[in-house]
Amino acid sequence: MNRRGFVTAALGAVCLPVPVRAQQTGKTYRVGWLDYSSAAENLGIFRQAMGARGWIDGKTFRIEYRGGEGNLERLSAVAAQLARLPADIIVAPGTPEVQAARKATGSIPIVMTGINDPVERGLVASLARPGGNVTGLASASRELSAKLLSLLREIFPRASSAAVLWDSTDPEHHLLLGYFQATARALGLSLNAVQVQRHTEVEPAFAAIRKQGSQMLIVPSSGMLIPRWIADLALQHGLPLASTSPGYAYEGGLMTYADDWHAVFDRAATFVDRILKGAVPADLPVELPTKFKLIVNAKTAQTLGITIPLSIMVRADHVIE
Repeated sequence: MNRRGFVTAALGAVCLPVPVRAQQTGKTYRVGWLDYSSAAENLGIFRQAMGARGWIDGKTFRIEYRGGEGNLERLSAVAAQLARLPADIIVAPGTPEVQAARKATGSIPIVMTGINDPVERGLVASLARPGGNVTGLASASRELSAKLLSLLREIFPRASSAAVLWDSTDPEHHLLLGYFQATARALGLSLNAVQVQRHTEVEPAFAAIRKQGSQMLIVPSSGMLIPRWIADLALQHGLPLASTSPGYAYEGGLMTYADDWHAVFDRAATFVDRILKGAVPADLPVELPTKFKLIVNAKTAQTLGITIPLSIMVRADHVIE
C-alpha cells in the first residue's frame, strides 16, 4: 500500500460512526427505558424506529426496562438503578419519568418526550440550547387541549357545560386544567372541574358529573385514570368522553386529539441514535411535535345516539367502527 492509501485507510478507521465501531468491538449499548405506569406503552414503536436506523436489538443495543408501577417512590428507585448500571442513555417518556431520571443522574444523557414547559420545570436552559444532559421532545398540550375542546364544541354546538375529571395528585393535571379553563371561557362554556385523589373517588365522581348535567367529559391521561375503566364508566353514565390520550378512544371513549405517538417516538429514536453516535444533549435543540391524530369512535357515537358532523369525520385520521 502506498503512503496516500495508508493515510486514507487510517483516517477512515478513525472516522467510523460510533455504532459501527461499537459493532466491531462487540459493544452493546444499554438504553434505559423508564416507565411510571409499567405499561411499556410505545416501547415497541421505539424498538422499530431504532431498527430503522440500523440498530440491532440485543446486539448493538439492549433495552433496560424499569417500571415504577404507578408509584413515584418506586420510580425514583428504579431510575437510580439505571444510573448505577450505568445505562448509556435513558429514555423518559413523561414528566414523572424525566424528573426521576434527572434526579438520579446529571451526566447520563436523557431523552424526554411529552413534557410540558421543560424550561419552566428547570429540565433545560432553553429549547434551542438545552445546556445539560436532557433533550428530546416537549409537549404541545396547550394547543391539544384547546383543539380538543373546540372539536367537542363542533359536535355539541348547543352545549353549555363540560366536565373535566382530573387527578389532583398529578402535577401535570394542574397545568392541563388551566389550559382547559382558558379555552372553555373563550368558547363560552362553563367548565366543571371534578378532582379525584384516589381510586375509590372515581366512580362517585362520575355520578356527580352526571347529576350536575355536564353534556361532555374530558379526561387527561393519568396513571390512575385507566382508559378502559374510565371509558366503561363514561358509557355507563351516558357521557361522551374526549381526551388528548389515544387509549381512551380505543377503549370506548368518543374522541381523541393527540400527538402522533409513532412520530414522537420515531423522533426520540433519532435523538438516541445521534447521542450514541457522539452528539451532546446540551447542543441538541428540544423539539415540539409536528404531527397530530384525530381519532373518532363511531361505534361509541352510535351507542350514545350522537351524530358526528361530517366536517369532523372527514378530518379524522382513524374512525373506530
